[in-house]
Amino acid sequence: MKKIKIMHFVSGIGNDGVTQFLTNYTSRLNKKNNVSEIIVYQHKPNVTKLKLEQSIGNKTYRVPFKAKHPIKNLFATYRLIKKEKPDIVEAHMNLVNFFPLSVAWFCRVPVRISHSHIAQDIDNINPKLSTLFKKLCIIFSTNLVACGENAGKYMYGNRNFHIVYNAINLDKYKFDNQARNEIRNKYHISDHTLVLGKIGRIVNQKNDKFLIDIFSDYLKKNSDAVLFMIGNGTPEDEKKIDTYIQKKNCKNKVIRIEGIKSTEKFYSAFDIFLLPSLYEGLPVVGIEAQANGVKSLISSNIDPTVIYSNSVKLLPVNKGTSIWIDNIKVNDRAKKKTQSGNYNIEKQYEKLYQYYLDAVKLRG
Repeated sequence: MKKIKIMHFVSGIGNDGVTQFLTNYTSRLNKKNNVSEIIVYQHKPNVTKLKLEQSIGNKTYRVPFKAKHPIKNLFATYRLIKKEKPDIVEAHMNLVNFFPLSVAWFCRVPVRISHSHIAQDIDNINPKLSTLFKKLCIIFSTNLVACGENAGKYMYGNRNFHIVYNAINLDKYKFDNQARNEIRNKYHISDHTLVLGKIGRIVNQKNDKFLIDIFSDYLKKNSDAVLFMIGNGTPEDEKKIDTYIQKKNCKNKVIRIEGIKSTEKFYSAFDIFLLPSLYEGLPVVGIEAQANGVKSLISSNIDPTVIYSNSVKLLPVNKGTSIWIDNIKVNDRAKKKTQSGNYNIEKQYEKLYQYYLDAVKLRG
């Protein structure tokens, strides 16, 4: 049987949900099925994550950043598609999926997939441009895919789309008391100290200033607490958040950790997981936290289909910190109330493989 060659286009390779999505799926597709996968990225990568993608069998290429060098980006994309001759081009760049998909259309790639990972407009984008970009994504696609219902409706309106869930290895994130003790000992945190945690990039979307506001106000109620912030951002964004942490007088209580290879042990160390994002598609970290059972306070702006356990509470991000502080109470680790099949990678990667097969058969 001829190998299916899939070329994925992403903005970058780092500590983000799209990279994690690709790692989870491609590591299994490359090993177990007749698939060859390529990841094309623009920004300077996280070296650890890049090596991981390569170690699981993904070929990787870097092209010029489209915002600074749009023509160079298009020509580099054209040359790569001509060189690799993929059966499928799948774009994971949301509103600008049309950039690589238009080149794939020009090169007559039979299957062109627009994959939506967000459910709301990104910061500071002109609404008219947003509408135009969505139309272009649809025009140059043969298949429309989203991480959830809200992300699909946001990107494609009333058109039919296929949902590919942000599935994970659920067993990997189960609560581990040994890991809890290991992390707490490493950072000199006592058993009775309350540990709050956030995992994700330092970007405006994640609403990190509001997170610091919550924590700063909580410290007035209970000073025996620490906050882990795991993830990195641009030097400018990191400097802004570090300055804000200092301004709120909680520098000694916030543990900032830049991108690390794996995060599963940290969920076990947390007492409360916080995700007060301004917008998300369907966050992988929310799924990971539930697999662990840690109590999770998550922004109500997030697609509620992320919830598959009784450990999550959705809270507004526009009504102050009090409602968040009132919910910072430690419970026993939650038991999942469903089988969470939609988020089980061992089930979902086979479905994605079949989706690719069907798409190639239909259009190949």
